[in-house]
Order: sequence, then C-alpha cells, then structure tokens
Amino acid sequence: MKERIVFISPPLTFEERYGSLGKGGANMPPIGLLYLSAVCKNAGYETFLIDASCPERPLDFVIREIFSLKPSFIGISAATVAIASANRLAKMIKEVAPHVRIILGGPHISAAPEMTMKRYDSFDIGVLGEGEETLIDLLNAFSNNVSLSKVAGIIFRNGRQLIKTESRGFIQNLDTLPFPAWELLLPFELYKLSATRFQDHPTAGLITSRGCFGKCTFCDVSVFGRRIRGHSAEYVLNMIGQLVENHNIKSLIFNDDTFAYDKKRLRSICSGLKERFSSIPWSCSSRVDMMTQESLEMMRDAGCFQIAYGVESGVPEILQQVNKNISMEQVRRTVAWTEAAGIRSKGYFIIGFPNETQDTIQRTIDFALSLPLSDFQITFLTPFPGSEVYELAKDAGEFDDDWEHMNMWDIVFVPHTLTKSYLIKKRNEAFRKFYFRPSIIAKYAKLLLEKPKFIPLLFNDFISFVKMLRTKSAH
Repeated sequence: MKERIVFISPPLTFEERYGSLGKGGANMPPIGLLYLSAVCKNAGYETFLIDASCPERPLDFVIREIFSLKPSFIGISAATVAIASANRLAKMIKEVAPHVRIILGGPHISAAPEMTMKRYDSFDIGVLGEGEETLIDLLNAFSNNVSLSKVAGIIFRNGRQLIKTESRGFIQNLDTLPFPAWELLLPFELYKLSATRFQDHPTAGLITSRGCFGKCTFCDVSVFGRRIRGHSAEYVLNMIGQLVENHNIKSLIFNDDTFAYDKKRLRSICSGLKERFSSIPWSCSSRVDMMTQESLEMMRDAGCFQIAYGVESGVPEILQQVNKNISMEQVRRTVAWTEAAGIRSKGYFIIGFPNETQDTIQRTIDFALSLPLSDFQITFLTPFPGSEVYELAKDAGEFDDDWEHMNMWDIVFVPHTLTKSYLIKKRNEAFRKFYFRPSIIAKYAKLLLEKPKFIPLLFNDFISFVKMLRTKSAH
C-alpha cells in the first residue's frame, strides 16, 4: 500500500452557501472528490474522504477527524464560495502538521491559479482543470522523487516563487475512469435536497458529461472546457445499477450542464432507464435550444419529472450581450413542450448584468411570469473568477471581489445603472409574484396531496424562503 491521502470537502454552512436563502438550499455529495478518490484507490493509495459540510460540524472537530487518519497528503476541492473556508481549514492543518502537503483542486483554483496561491499561502500545490490524471502523476512524482515541474497541469511553490507547469489536455474517454467511490461517503440520507424537487430520498447526483459549448460571459469553463465529452450510456446505466444495488438510491439528479446534448446517447440512456430502473424518477438541466417534443416525451417515459433551463433574461439585447444565443421564442416553445409532456419545467434567471436597467429587469420578470413554468429561480449576477464578466465588473459597476460571498444569493456586483436595494426589492418581488399565484399554489397542492411526506420538508424550506423575502440586505 502506498501513502495515505485524505480528500476533504471544506466545511460550509447553508448560510455561507446560499446567503439569505439559508437552509432553503440543498447540499449533495462531492462527486468530483468521489471520482478522485476512486482513481487514487485504483492506483494503490490508501484513500479517505471527509465531507465537512455533511453534517455541519465545527472546524476543530474536522481537524481532529483528519489527523486521526494520519495522512501524508490532503486534497481539498473548492468552488469560489468555499475557498475562504478551505483556506481556514488548510491554515489549521499547517499549524498542527506543517509537513503535510495540501493540494487544492476544483473550479476556483483552475480559474484563478496565481491569484489564489498568492492570496492564500496555506496551499502547497494547485491542480488545474480535470484532476484525475494530474493527481496520480503528482502523487507518483512525490513517491519517485521526480521534479514537480515535470507534472503537467499544476501550480506549486518553489520557495517564494510560484511555478505553473504546462497545461494538461482533457480526458477524451471518460469511460476509462472508475465509478465514483460512493462507499467512502456517509449515508446518502444525511444530504438535503431542495423540497421543490419532490424527489424521493436517498438521491444521488451524477455528472455524466463534462464541458459546455456555450460562451456565456458570466460562466467559467476552466475545469471542463467547451467541448462536451460524455460517459457512454452503458457506463451511466451500470453506475446507476451500482447505486441502486449498494446504496438503495430512489431518485437521481443529472447535474450535467447540458444532459441532452447528444440525441443518440440520450435515447440509449432513456431506453436503459425505462427497461432497468422504471421506478426511479430523475431530473436534469438542459438548454432550450436542444430540446424537441420527441426528446421530451422519451425522457418523460423514462422517468424524467423536472428539467431546469437557464433562461437568464427576458430581454433579447441582454441575452445577446452575455452570449447566451437563445431566443424568446425558443424559451416559450420549449417550456410549453416540457409542461405538455408532463414534465415540470424550472427557469433560472439572473438580474444585475452590466448596463441592466430598471426597465430590463421588469421585462425579465414579466417574461418569466408569462411562461407556464412550474418552478422559478432568480439570482444576482455573480462575476466569478475565470468568467469574461469578472474582467469587466470593476469598470461596469460597484464590484466587491469577496470570494466568500460569491454564492449568487448575496450581492457582490451592482451595475452603475442600479442600486443594491433595488436589486433586492425586485428579486423578492419576482419570487412573490411567481410563487404566490393561484396556479402555482394549485400545482404544489396537487403534488403534496400525491406525496404528503414532503409537507414537513417543504414547510421548513418555505420558512427559509419567507425569511429571505423579508430581508432588505444581501451581504
């Protein structure tokens, strides 16, 4: 057995993750770390995983848990909102055991490697982009006393100097990866879903493809790139089979950016789900310009009950400005098709883009209310590191470059044309107008009559939702 590595998803409360929404949000298993854990196990490394957010517990408790395992390496994965928590954790580890090497991965370090390593000196090495192949090369370099400069896809410290090695290409055949190491997780039942999903627990969140061909200015694609690569239908179905057999999974969430990107693959997955897992409901996300009536009916027959669409704005000029490349007609048509197929549609919207005005925000809200959506979410523009809008934000408005509050529910950017109080007011108004309509209340009442066990969970989330609507501040 080779050396021991402990993977950690840093501690993050619901309030840190979702701002004013708080416990109305959800938390799911860290699938990226589960893939890395599986790869390391296959390579002979003794591997452990700690999800410090599930259940929530004090940082000193997490530190004791880590050192009870006596690791040689610690791997931390963090999105932007979690990077400050990851740093606090790493600093405490270094105070106790300065010899332990701390490796940081995930979307944030991939998007802003030099900036992150300069701001936080507690991280020894950053893994950039997809981590599976890079991490094994890195660990083997330590084992074989090979210079880190020969490992592609990392940034590391050499004294006071930061060295960034050559980029590593993306994994072309994702089926070469082992299934995620689900066995390292705490029970799935400890994780929390948003009540509006109405999904039976335990639920597994899967990523069956990587990459997105979109060029939206508010999105960062530094980890997985623009070219979409997917697991085969056979891989996906066998992975689901393992989850059902070993973990009694009762529903699924496909967290791919564009689950329906390949019609042939989609057809094969839906056929397999219908034949092998007909009792398992599932949800996914997709683009409105990728859906057909035939695809939607096929997905419904395979158990799909909700699809989330990134609409972003109800103003064509704003959509063009952010390179969304969809039309109002495509949105109307696809949402109508989805609901007609018996699948709940959810629309994601954003307000506070550069040059946005009171008029464009009102038009977005009016457009959202005109659609036959079953669910709705509206959040504030967050200029994430690595996105095009991050580079524009300082000149386009008031920008608080506070990574810890980049959760889309707190406000970190206000365009010159608007105020923070107005953004909060319109966000709250949009939620009220959408969810307190008789048609939406009737939809929820029907679902609760069919699934009364969701009443307590929905009530708790509703309390958090109402608290958010009463707030007049967001960070």
